[in-house]
Formats: sequence, C-alpha cells, structure tokens
Amino acid sequence: MTKRTDPALLEIAARFSTQSFIDESKTAMPAIRKAATEARRGLVGRHAADVEVAQVGAMRRFTPKTGLDRSCVIIYVHGGGWVNCDSITHGAVMTDLAYLTGHEVLGPDYPLAPEHPYPAGLDHVMDLVAKTRAARPDVKLVLAGDSAGANLALAVAAKLRDTGQGGAVLALLLWYGCFRAKFDTRSHAEFGSGEFGLTTEAMRHCWDWYLDGQDSVAAPYGDLGALDVTGLPPAWMCEAELDCLADDTRWLAALYAEAGIDHSYDLFTGVNHGFNHFGQFYSPSLRSIERAAHFLKRL
Repeated sequence: MTKRTDPALLEIAARFSTQSFIDESKTAMPAIRKAATEARRGLVGRHAADVEVAQVGAMRRFTPKTGLDRSCVIIYVHGGGWVNCDSITHGAVMTDLAYLTGHEVLGPDYPLAPEHPYPAGLDHVMDLVAKTRAARPDVKLVLAGDSAGANLALAVAAKLRDTGQGGAVLALLLWYGCFRAKFDTRSHAEFGSGEFGLTTEAMRHCWDWYLDGQDSVAAPYGDLGALDVTGLPPAWMCEAELDCLADDTRWLAALYAEAGIDHSYDLFTGVNHGFNHFGQFYSPSLRSIERAAHFLKRL
C-alpha cells in the first residue's frame, strides 16, 4: 500500500509554512528565516490563553499561569536543521508543553549556521544550562527538542555527563531527531525524495553547514553516530512515520534498550517531519506533546 501524509495535516501545515527552509546561497538565509518566522507567528498553541510568554534576552520563557511546578525547568531547543527557525516558529510547541507539564519552558534562540557553525549552538545551550543551574541550584533540568534541536539536546546531555554534571538532567524529550550524518538508511531511501517534505538533500546541506568541514575529533558532539549512551538520562522519543530521519530515532531507541536505560518510544503514523507544531489545530500533534508530558510526570 502506498503511504501518504494525512491530508488534514498537509492542509494545516501549508497555512503556516514557507516554500523552503534552506537555500544553496548563504546570503539568502536571513530572508528565508524571516519568512519562516512570519509564517508561524500566528501559530501559538492550543493552550496559549493559559501560558504567559515573555522575551528574556536571547530566549523566550513560557510559564503556566496556574499550577506552576517549579521542581524542574524544561529547555526546549528548536529544530530547523541548525540553520533556520527560532522560539517563535516553535512557540506553539513550547506553549503546549509548558501547559501540559506544568513546568516553565525556556526556548533559546541559539546562533545558526552557516554564519555560526558547530559548536556555537551547542555552546549557547550549555551556557543556558549553566546559568539556569546557577540561578536555581536545586532545580532539575529537562532537555527537549525536535530535529536538529533534539540533536543539540542529546549532545548537551552527553557533554554534561562527560563533564561530571549528568545528574542535573532529569529527562530528555526528543521529537524525530537528526542524530547521525548518515544518509543510506531505510527511511532516507523511502521518504527522503521530497514527496514527504524534508529531503535527504536538504539534510546533507544542513549537516555540511553545521559541521563546516569539522571531523569527529573537532566536533565530538556534532554527529552522534558513535554515541555511548551509558549514563544518559531517561528519554521519551517520537518517530514521525513518513520522515527521512525516522531511522535515527529507531537507532537511538535501540541503544537505550540495549543499555537498559528507561525510555519510551512513540510512533505517530501518517505524519511527516515537523508535525508536532500544529497541536492548535491537529490532534495527533497535540497528542505527541501529551505523551511527552505523561512520560515526564511518571519519573
């Protein structure tokens, strides 16, 4: 049977998306980013009325108006291939995540490639982690993100572990991450041609700009294909079925299972990469955030 993306999702996504999120020309990226931000500005989340949003320096803070649980803070790292997007394009996800978990969510606007390749984004999130811990020493951190943001969240968790700070992270919440610069997978072959949105070609381009020619020695927390998951925190993982990156999530889940680390894996069928944005209008998108919140609450 031929697989296809849910038409209802496609219709909603078309209302809040631009034609492209990356271009061959580096000089075109500022205009492409601006267009992406404006396209998503009206996408505020199902629970926008119940969450206060504030700009705080180079991030936005999402705080539930009632029932705030201050025991942990969620840092949500937005996707966009390390080259595009911000806390506005991904604000709907952060809003609904704040409401459904009861926790404050911080959405950093980290520096983007190609102007700022690895490790600029990683260092920015590490710095936010350090500042958050210094301001609130007793708080537990949850690192969350989608796509390239999931890569950065996992990379930060690994770096914290490797520097003796792994205990600071309560959990990871990871939507359809691009964890490996690996393009010969089943999911790339099946879903990376363009029919399902995100393409293998675009991902090659994103990785090229992000790593900027650096190998695994120079960029040990970039391509995570050789990751040792020992000592990493519990993780919730989401796979979008019709996503060229789907096998990256399967790969990470297999590593967690082999290591015996607490994790939960949810497969959402009939949806493509980026589907979690649209919870304001599309129930499966909101359900993915509900599933992440449920995982966090059981820890």
